[in-house]
Amino acid sequence: MSREYNEAMNDLRFSPEAKKRMTANLAAAHEQAAHPRPDVYAVRGGKRRWRYAAAVAAAVVLVVGVGGVASATGNLMSMANVFDDLFNGPPAQTEVVDKIGRPIGASATSNGVTVTAEAIIGDRTNYAVVFSIAKDDGTAFEGIEPLESGILPLGFESGSSVHVDGVMTGGGSGHFYDADPSDNAIQYVEQMSVTTIGGSIIGHTARVSLSDLKMYDGSTSHVIAEGEWNMKFAVDYEDTSVDLPAGQTIKVSGMDATLDSVTVSPIALTLEYTVHEVLNWEDQESGRMSDHNQNETDRFLDPSITVSMKDGTTIEIDALRGAGGTREGANSTACNKSIMFDEFLNLDDVASITIGGAELPLP
Repeated sequence: MSREYNEAMNDLRFSPEAKKRMTANLAAAHEQAAHPRPDVYAVRGGKRRWRYAAAVAAAVVLVVGVGGVASATGNLMSMANVFDDLFNGPPAQTEVVDKIGRPIGASATSNGVTVTAEAIIGDRTNYAVVFSIAKDDGTAFEGIEPLESGILPLGFESGSSVHVDGVMTGGGSGHFYDADPSDNAIQYVEQMSVTTIGGSIIGHTARVSLSDLKMYDGSTSHVIAEGEWNMKFAVDYEDTSVDLPAGQTIKVSGMDATLDSVTVSPIALTLEYTVHEVLNWEDQESGRMSDHNQNETDRFLDPSITVSMKDGTTIEIDALRGAGGTREGANSTACNKSIMFDEFLNLDDVASITIGGAELPLP
């Protein structure tokens, strides 16, 4: 299953069939004027920029500075969402093809530019969604030079969001790239790790609210496509995550801890563990994390992680680049981590994952 899922990702490079579907979406959107929907509000911000990357379509790499966004969300379904569904109809349906979710007709047009939700992949609590952005007149966006990493120095206006109903907390990042320089479309990928009601985001509704596409040049930026793009679609794809046995004693930054749960999928590793110490927290300025408290938080959220492959090679995973959080008890601290991989991990090729010194064989 993992191998089939891994191979299916190649289709996100936009095969002729996918391009044909994209063209049909663009044509349909061009004929219908997009009607802006009520704003979808989500809390953006957080104590730190979540630092992780995942490979989607062309290689997805870590975005630092221009060309990417980082966010934390904490929002259930608002009254605006409820009335949106009542007056503007249900979300676009998503079909699952080769384990990948492909929203049907989820696009929006504003000022001659159409944004289309092309695909969504993930597991229970981690996902990546791919959008295409194209001018309706068929011309390409000009003057955009990719960075050395291949990332395009682009971003949407602050406040733009992809929010999934039922998500309580989360962190993620996004970036732009050009999957096919021969066509006039560019791609935007947003990746998120979340906690949600019911334990899975599959079956929930994704609500997209994007505005003003900007290009960055050092510390300055200017708008290259003004507009508002709003859409919604059902989150659906095949969950290929595997639950590994837990309960082992592990070490986290030299502290004793108990591994409470471990889930791995081809895109991410999700952990819950309890450290048998409490954070040495100090008073800090409201709304701002002090260096001391940041270092203390990192100490609790940095278990050593090694993926051992069946061919004898190993992959060291940097836990601090993942999204995570802590909840302090009387004598212990509950911790959670979600780490998206740099590339799709074929679980058929994985022998074991070692976390904090405890080796967990894959079934």
